[in-house]
Amino acid sequence: FFFPVVFFWDDELFHYSLFPMMNRSPMRMMILIRIRCAVGLLLLLLVGMASGLGAPTTTTTRSAKKKQCGTLILLRHGQSIWNVPEDERFTGWTDVPLTAKGEVEAVGAGQTLASRGVFVEAAFTSELSRASRTLELALANCASDSLEIKRSWRLNERHYGALQGLNKQAAAREMGEDLVREWRRSWDVRPPKMDDDHPLFPDILKARPTEVPPEEWSPPRGESVADTAARLEPYWFSEIAPAVRSGKSTLVCAHANSLRALLRIIFRRQVTDEKIRQVKIPTGVPLIYRLEEVPFRADDDDLLCDVEAEPLLCEGLSENPDYDLIPGKPPPECADLDGEMLWPLEECPLIWDDWQIDNVLAQGDGSTRKHKHNR
Repeated sequence: FFFPVVFFWDDELFHYSLFPMMNRSPMRMMILIRIRCAVGLLLLLLVGMASGLGAPTTTTTRSAKKKQCGTLILLRHGQSIWNVPEDERFTGWTDVPLTAKGEVEAVGAGQTLASRGVFVEAAFTSELSRASRTLELALANCASDSLEIKRSWRLNERHYGALQGLNKQAAAREMGEDLVREWRRSWDVRPPKMDDDHPLFPDILKARPTEVPPEEWSPPRGESVADTAARLEPYWFSEIAPAVRSGKSTLVCAHANSLRALLRIIFRRQVTDEKIRQVKIPTGVPLIYRLEEVPFRADDDDLLCDVEAEPLLCEGLSENPDYDLIPGKPPPECADLDGEMLWPLEECPLIWDDWQIDNVLAQGDGSTRKHKHNR
C-alpha cells in the first residue's frame, strides 16, 4: 500500500515545498526516488512491527501447540496403622487399615478438592484397602455425577520383600541406617527378597489381583521403585493418561512409592532418579496438577531421560511417548516445598497439624472444615 503512495507522490508539491531551488535535473530525480523508497521502507517496517508481521514466523514453538488437558490429582492414602510414628513399619503389600487420623485426612482431602472447584470424573486406586477406603471417603465430598472408578493391583504399593512388617527404626539399627535408607529412597535398589517362610507370605500369596488368572499369578518377592514403575507404566498409558488427556478431572489414590514411580513416569523430563530420592509424599494431601499437553520433541534441552541412549538411567521406563504433559509453575509461596515433598508442584498442598487432627477427632463427627492449615 505504501510503496505506490510514496512512489507517485505529487512531484510538484514535493519539489517546491522541500527543494524550491532544485531544478528538474537527472540528479534531482535520482535523489527523489531514493528518498521515496527510504520513506516507503520505513513506513512498511513501522506497520509490520505494529501488526506483528515483523516477528519471525519460520519456527513453530511448543507453546503454540499447547493443548489444555484435565486436572490430575495424586493422593496418598491417609495414615494407616503402620504409619504411626510410634511404630512405623514397612507396609508394602500387607493390607492394613486406616487409623482414625487417616480417615480424617481422607475426608479433608475431598473437602479440599471441592473447595478448589475440583470434582472428580475419573478415579483410580489400588487393590489395597487403605487406598480404596481413602478414595471412598474423599469422593464423598468431591465426586461428579459422571464419576467412574477403576481399581488395579498395578497401583499397589511397592513390595518391600523381607522388610515387610519390620519396624523401620529397628531395621535401621540392626542393618545400618545407610543401607536401609538406600532401600527406602533409591530408584533401582531392591530390598531383600521375601522367602516362603516369611510370616506375611501366605497373605501375599492370597492377594491375587482380580485381573490376573490364578495360573498366571506369581507374587513379587521384593521390588525397587523402578520395578514398581515398570508394572505401573502400562496402566498409566492405557487407562489413566487417556482420562487426563480427554479433559477429565482425574484422581489417583495410591501409595507413597507407587506415586513416586508415577511422578517419574509422567514428568520424566524433569524428575530424574536422583530427584526421586528427595520426594516425600505426605498422607492424605491432594497434590493438584493442571496440565497442558505439548508434542514430544526429542531434541529438547530439558530431556533428562533418553531411553535409547541411556537405558540404565531410565530403568523402569519404556520409550518416551509422542507428547508431554506440562504442569503449571508452583506459586511463590510453595517455593520452599520444591524438591522436598514432591516435584513438580503447582498448588500448595494442604498440611494438617497434629493438634488440629486431634481437635477433629475429639469432636467425634469427622468434620474438618474448621481445621484447615495452608502451608
